[in-house]
Amino acid sequence: MAEVKVLVEGVHKFTSEDALDIGCTTTLIKSDINIIVDPGSFVNKEKLISALKEEGLGPEDIGAVILTHLHLDHTANVPLFKDSTIFLRFRGGSKYPGMFQKINEGTLQRFDLLNKSIAKDVKIIETLGHSIDGISVIVDTDKGKVVIAGDAISSEAWTDLNKEPESMFVYDTEKFKESRKRILDIADYIIPGHGKMFKVKK
Repeated sequence: MAEVKVLVEGVHKFTSEDALDIGCTTTLIKSDINIIVDPGSFVNKEKLISALKEEGLGPEDIGAVILTHLHLDHTANVPLFKDSTIFLRFRGGSKYPGMFQKINEGTLQRFDLLNKSIAKDVKIIETLGHSIDGISVIVDTDKGKVVIAGDAISSEAWTDLNKEPESMFVYDTEKFKESRKRILDIADYIIPGHGKMFKVKK
């Protein structure tokens, strides 16, 4: 079975009236290759490098990076992993032209056709709604199925099926709700886009 470990616990909160602290949760999957999901924002770069060192790893030991979507708080540290294969759902183009300019040619893998396994016990599914390019990662572990949800479920509060997303948070409310329910139906544990891993109440 694969193993998962949260390397950086993401936050998304106002630190003052006009300052927002944004950083996503970054997860390490240990399977037949080492995988990073959402390498995160510049503010967490040193924290990520330090967390990898604690696992006895460096960026050169990461075989693949999965981006749950292309928002900058989830992707800015991609250039750390210049030799890794980058898996993403590239739909509608990136809002950030040139963001992959430091990645070696040929390492981007577009997951336009999903429900695919990229490593032992690791599968990607489409979870649209928060963004037009959203994917989540299902990992089979000895604790059960862990879904690394990205911002399809950004925190435990969003597991409430009655909670309506604000229009500024999603591009399609109905798709967001469908993705949320799909994740909740699958997962024993969820790693949200911003926050701690938690057990799903069934």
